[in-house]
Amino acid sequence: MLGKFRLRIRVQIVLVGLVFSTTLVAPEISLALDGAKLYGAKCIACHGPKGEGTQVGPALKGDPFITQGTPAEIKKVILSGRTQKEKKYPNIANPMPDGLASEAEADALVVYLKGDLQK
Repeated sequence: MLGKFRLRIRVQIVLVGLVFSTTLVAPEISLALDGAKLYGAKCIACHGPKGEGTQVGPALKGDPFITQGTPAEIKKVILSGRTQKEKKYPNIANPMPDGLASEAEADALVVYLKGDLQK
């Protein structure tokens, strides 16, 4: 009887550890995956499938603002856009609009832009 009880406790401890470790690791992985999907849904039309840019949006791959900028700076642009004096690309007619992403979506996009998009 005591042997079954010990086995049951060990199984519960292992399961709790598994759930705990998955919780710590999984959010980072899912952010990158969600960021790629969000990029495809919200950014690709202007910035191109590989971040190479188009006539209506600048390149993001290799852009120093993305590669060297802080996540907070990039997130601010994703959330607020760039218009008038903040606009950085005079040869692109349309400013980047605001309201394209939620806070959580912007976080996921920053991870993707700084990570997988740059590969």
